[in-house]
Amino acid sequence: MTPAAWTTLVVAFCVAVVVPGPDSLLLLRLGLRDRRQALLAAAGITAGNTIWTLASLLGLAALMRALPAALPVLQIFGSLVLVWLGAQSIRAGIRGLRSPDETTVAARVTDHPFRLGLITNLSNPKALLFFAALFSQILPSDAGWFDRAAVLVVLTALCAAWFASYVLLTSSRGFQRWFRRATPVIDIVAGAVFIIVAGAILVELALSALG
Repeated sequence: MTPAAWTTLVVAFCVAVVVPGPDSLLLLRLGLRDRRQALLAAAGITAGNTIWTLASLLGLAALMRALPAALPVLQIFGSLVLVWLGAQSIRAGIRGLRSPDETTVAARVTDHPFRLGLITNLSNPKALLFFAALFSQILPSDAGWFDRAAVLVVLTALCAAWFASYVLLTSSRGFQRWFRRATPVIDIVAGAVFIIVAGAILVELALSALG
């Protein structure tokens, strides 16, 4: 790959990762409570992102285009997962508003933060289409395994660096001092965003089916 191709790839990927979404909201929720949980969730999100990248590099997106029924099924399943995550977040926020003491605010959100991060990231099958479109424009069709492996390593490292930095910020004492009291509200807002994203995916699928 040329330096220009690498620059385009890195910039496009960084913009996509930095834009706030379910992953960022999950880490914000966890970071306000427990840094270790948030870092484990960030590792899960990075693992999910690596899975999508690897699947795209191996041509899974082309296979899904050959089997057009597969993507809607994955999107429906992912939307249901997002709805479940959103409901859990809203429930936690309501509990926090009802019992706004320090122990409730600092309570553990999950016993499996890595798995929660992984599920949150993998619940959006559109990531596969994003990577497929990105690579089709930048990665040469005759790119060898060395180039593909390099892309996988670089994007995984960038993803891990960004989300780890995000966690360190949101779990810092200064950040917690300002925002910890708003944790229940953040839980409810995050849950609402999860459900809205899921609803948007389902509406898009319904419109495509009707069209």
